[in-house]
Amino acid sequence: MTAKEVAAVLREISQLLQLKGENAFKIRAYDMAADAFEGLPGDPAAPGGLHERVQNGTLSEISGVGKAIDQKVTELVKTGSLKYLEELRREFPHGALDLVRVPGLGPRKAVVLIRELDVTSLDDLEKAAREGRVRGLKGFGEKTEQMILEGIVKVRERQASRRPLWETRPLAESLLERVRGAPGVVRAEIAGSVRRYAETNGDIDIVAAAQGPVEPVMEVFATSPGVSEILARGGTKCSVRMREPPMQADLRVVTESQFATALHHFTGSKQHHVKLRGIARSKGLSISEYGLARIEGGGALQPASEEELYGLLDLEPVPPELREDLGEIELAQQRALPELVELGDVRGFVHCHSTWSDGKASIAQMVGAAQDLGAAYITITDHTKAAHYANGLDEDRLLRQWDEIAKVQEQFPRLRILRGSEVDILEDGSLDWHERVLEKLEVVICSVHQRFKLDLDRQTERIRRALENPLCRIWGHPSGRYLGDRDPMPARWEELIALAAERGVTIECNGTPHRLDLNCELLRVARKHGAKICLSVDAHSTRELRNLHYAVGTARRGWTERSRVVNARDASSFLSMLQHA
Repeated sequence: MTAKEVAAVLREISQLLQLKGENAFKIRAYDMAADAFEGLPGDPAAPGGLHERVQNGTLSEISGVGKAIDQKVTELVKTGSLKYLEELRREFPHGALDLVRVPGLGPRKAVVLIRELDVTSLDDLEKAAREGRVRGLKGFGEKTEQMILEGIVKVRERQASRRPLWETRPLAESLLERVRGAPGVVRAEIAGSVRRYAETNGDIDIVAAAQGPVEPVMEVFATSPGVSEILARGGTKCSVRMREPPMQADLRVVTESQFATALHHFTGSKQHHVKLRGIARSKGLSISEYGLARIEGGGALQPASEEELYGLLDLEPVPPELREDLGEIELAQQRALPELVELGDVRGFVHCHSTWSDGKASIAQMVGAAQDLGAAYITITDHTKAAHYANGLDEDRLLRQWDEIAKVQEQFPRLRILRGSEVDILEDGSLDWHERVLEKLEVVICSVHQRFKLDLDRQTERIRRALENPLCRIWGHPSGRYLGDRDPMPARWEELIALAAERGVTIECNGTPHRLDLNCELLRVARKHGAKICLSVDAHSTRELRNLHYAVGTARRGWTERSRVVNARDASSFLSMLQHA
């Protein structure tokens, strides 16, 4: 059993407790423990990993893991089952948790449906909604009924199709780490759409170069934690089915001389490769996973790197995130590809929450973690009072927070703490702080958090008014989407992006894995208009600071150059760039 699987069990317990109506503190304890186990090494046998801690009885030394949860996890890992979970499951229909996963439904409404309509599955729920029985329940209504039908479609899409990047990327990294430690492996990388930072992925691809026998590498991969089934195992390829998330993972093992072309081939995309093969043919070459060959015969060409491969085709090297046949090959022929932002360019963590609103860590803990990660600055941008569900700050609490920031700044002189706020854009487009407060803030992020379903004209006008406010500095998670759960708001996006660029408002590329907002398509629109971009973490915990790579990967897919990224600068230059058009 892996730590990730333990975390999934703890989250299931949390959801079942919510269905029971248990107190919030007990529910929160299981969620916090799940977060803690997700932070353990992916390999349960690694030093400090799950198995070592269970064996040594040190689970309770993990922050967020109390004695009761320690005992339950120990039972789970040692026996493969948990009596407490089994008892909870017996209290509800088998499909109860599928109901909770319907966007906008939640545990309380799910319980009402179970008790009042005898709904026990998504099929039951769909039937009740289509027959109009849901709208008759107290607290529901016709709109809720329609929302449920739309949500059921989304849940089924998630269950049956491609998996989101936030699930696949960590799994791919865990598998990569394991393969790199296999006997004889000299090089290994993630390939496929996961490497290209596509939002969803059909499978996971790992490419490895090995010296000596291939079989030991295959064995290490086939016995990775979380493998539920070996689908195929041959001389150069091993395919397995993973338990969580349920998807296929493939390993290709090649010689070191074949590695660059194999990595390139299995990275894709298909459309990009079709264009490349045409260019290769025009030069008398054929290209495959094994290298380049002369069509009229002669020795094979085996480039040592992807850069060399593109060079043999007289092309500027194309970064993986751009390989989608969206004009990148034509620009590569002209040596005119954009100089994309890189993870190492980003100097500061922007959009960070603390326990002053809905964060899980204190300001000092967030600052300390940011410093450990090498940041030059961090913005503390807790919610405003309109976000009452997130414990948003009123003016008195904001002033007291500034006092704490000043004290924490003395403890961390090497890292600059910037006073900020994530300010709600209200329904009429006004901002949830008085001008006198906004003027004193160093970083103002303006975001929509409620009333996502205003019609196209009203939503566009609402955001337009916010962007026209001279104190709006950053437009936060602009489309408001939540991948798999909430679609983007209706709005005239290019019109608003053009306005932001004209007014000098920076547009956020939000690195929360469930958001990735702006998406790459709208980021390309932002590029067309020359808009400034902020690569943010929207971190509510110290662990979430490590999500920055999602923002960077998405930005690179959106053709975002370093020159337009405001936090690819030191703190003073960052603030200056925010304040000027």
